[in-house]
Amino acid sequence: MELCRVALECERRAAEFRELAESSSRSDRIYFLELEQHWLHLACVYYQANVAVHAHGCMAIDESSDDSNSSGHSVH
Repeated sequence: MELCRVALECERRAAEFRELAESSSRSDRIYFLELEQHWLHLACVYYQANVAVHAHGCMAIDESSDDSNSSGHSVH
């Protein structure tokens, strides 16, 4: 859940830079739009990390109920 909160904060920061870009001169606008894109990219990274963590958690639960050792061979 913490990763989603960070991603949302990144999106909030991106929106701030979008607003700055809309009220800036052309040269500053480009700079602020680039910053917006960086924050959006970072948000995507956090969302993807969150998905990976949850997928890994589900795999760990599935593996714990499996009768195989770490090599995938049956322990019976």
